[in-house]
Amino acid sequence: MSPDSRDELKARHEQRLRLMVPAPLEELLPLSLFQGLPEKVRPKVLDKARRNLHFVDYAPGELVLRAGAYSDTAYFVVGGEVEIVLSEGERRPTGFGGGPAEETNELVVLGPGELFGELSALTRYPASADVRARGAVKLLHIKVPGLRMLLAASKELKKFLDERYRKRALKALFGKAPVFAGLPDAALEALKDKAELCSFAPGAVIEEEGAPATHLYVVRGGYVKVSVRAGTSDLAVTYLRTGDCAGEGAVLEDAAWPFRLQALEHVEAVRLKLKDVRAAAPGAAAFEDALWQGAIERLKARGAVLDDPLAAEHVQMAMDTGLIHGESVLLVDLAACTSCDECVRGCASTHGGVPRFLREGTTYRHWLIATACYQCTDPVCMIDCPTGAISRQLGTLEVTINAVDHATRPCIGCGNCAKRCPWGNITMHEPGTLRPDGKPVEVATKCDLCVGRAEGPACVQMCPHGCATRVSFKDLGRVAALLG
Repeated sequence: MSPDSRDELKARHEQRLRLMVPAPLEELLPLSLFQGLPEKVRPKVLDKARRNLHFVDYAPGELVLRAGAYSDTAYFVVGGEVEIVLSEGERRPTGFGGGPAEETNELVVLGPGELFGELSALTRYPASADVRARGAVKLLHIKVPGLRMLLAASKELKKFLDERYRKRALKALFGKAPVFAGLPDAALEALKDKAELCSFAPGAVIEEEGAPATHLYVVRGGYVKVSVRAGTSDLAVTYLRTGDCAGEGAVLEDAAWPFRLQALEHVEAVRLKLKDVRAAAPGAAAFEDALWQGAIERLKARGAVLDDPLAAEHVQMAMDTGLIHGESVLLVDLAACTSCDECVRGCASTHGGVPRFLREGTTYRHWLIATACYQCTDPVCMIDCPTGAISRQLGTLEVTINAVDHATRPCIGCGNCAKRCPWGNITMHEPGTLRPDGKPVEVATKCDLCVGRAEGPACVQMCPHGCATRVSFKDLGRVAALLG
């Protein structure tokens, strides 16, 4: 791509940002999406939420949402039409108050009054299809904070979105939860109809230790802290992420909660009454075995923490620092590291002379948590990339910049990804080329795990002392072995 084209894309992006001002209240009030809000409070609710509501115009054929992208926005069609191509087996989306979903692999056209993208935004799943403007289109962008306000104020909107999630995504969530692997489809369908969808604000206590257990929970978005009281201390046992369950033991026998569940951030969860879970598949041996395995593992972890309170320290550290998001975190053993910098040189030689990480950062005991991309489970850096230059191919681990279709999806140096990364693991650098106005071109750079390199990440492979390692914080057993 020529510098002119790149600058044109950047100018278009900056112009769109300037135009994205809060939507006027008088234009929001008539929209069908908000008619479920009680009339007396509708102006007040919309006035409060409108800083997260923006009208955006799209040109014919312009991409609205890219398959594989992460988004913090729901989209409401105000005027015109958008088109979606769903892969086989996916469900046709329906508009607000629309009919039942249908499975299709055809082109789907959504017109005025239709809503899309809200499930991906709330649960932080990647978008499953491209969405393009079919002619000139006017959309209302609804950022997640605004969407949460509207859901809290409108029972009708919440019911509609809950039912759409139940029809389109809940069975797939159950498929991600190992505990349900032993259940037949008929049982999953029965549970799907009985499930309650609930949301918890950051810091909210979901269940208190010692309270009677009456439900099984499945996390569908966000992170949940599992802890136990020891005197005046609250000891971290583990954490739950999307697809994880809590309450397996209570399904098997009536009991009190052996630990406390608390939302670490905004959490979306599925709550199932124990009697409904027990009735779903009586006598299903595989399901019962999975319940026992989950309950025993959790109780073992609880017992280990109570026996040795220091064992909770690394789990708490991971939650406090955000490492629980990390799928591949670079750790350097400072007890063995000689500061030879072979890891940095190996990284630089793999990436055209520009290293993708810094051998510095925070320390925990004798471990350095290097300033290198964590390849997060739900990478917020990918949200709102104007060209799609930062991406993760579906089914892969690596989050990369300019690795896919660089000709049409270049990094334009807007800095959005670097600003969004909570841990400062994306940096901006100048590759040495100049813009037409003589100023240096600036692009984003980050660790990509040396994608495509046969030997794997150079930082680990080139360390002569074996003190560099990568670990997923999903694997708390390995984390405990390394850090404990």
